[in-house]
Amino acid sequence: MIPLIFFGVMIVLFWLLIIQPQRRRRSIQQQLLMDLHPGDEVMTVGGLFGTVQEVADNHVVLEIAPETQVRLAKSAVTARSEHELEPAETAETPLP
Repeated sequence: MIPLIFFGVMIVLFWLLIIQPQRRRRSIQQQLLMDLHPGDEVMTVGGLFGTVQEVADNHVVLEIAPETQVRLAKSAVTARSEHELEPAETAETPLP
């Protein structure tokens, strides 16, 4: 009887610690992909930042630099940027 209780507790722990968080992450990712619109700043799986130019059923077109666009699988988009990308400071700042 005790081994059955132990086995049941292990199944519940497995469910709570592994399966449930994966479902939550998958749901959040699917919602992000459904809410993509042109003009959104996003980050890809590879760490590439860009602006969404076009959204299709299974791919997106990102502008990663002026006049430079790439086509990626929609599933490669992992996050939406919370703020506008700030231009890097110029290296011409005088040294003391």
